[in-house]
Amino acid sequence: MLAKEVAKAASAEKQRIAEEVASMLKLSVEIDTTSSESLEKIVVALRAGAEFAGVPVCRCILVAGSQSGVAAAERIGMPCVVVRSSLTSRAEFPSAKAVMDGFGGADLTISKLMGRKWS
Repeated sequence: MLAKEVAKAASAEKQRIAEEVASMLKLSVEIDTTSSESLEKIVVALRAGAEFAGVPVCRCILVAGSQSGVAAAERIGMPCVVVRSSLTSRAEFPSAKAVMDGFGGADLTISKLMGRKWS
């Protein structure tokens, strides 16, 4: 478990450095730090959650905090909202329906999510 956490922290640091360099060079950089195995596990978990709730995947909303969550949601057609963290403060999430800086204040409310027209 410790090795997984170390690998995760190293991947996040690589992404942060790449984004910092890209920002200086005015480029967009995305490093795929997810293994296809972990992405598949997330996809399976999302499908299982939708099935357990008895709701079609396209009618669920994933609140994610990482590229791997967004990628898994995109793969199965599940709308996704990203809540940024200190590790993802500069990351781009083009396939997310919305990107929020936090749960506080007026950033993300159920009424906003319910009123939003999902494509």
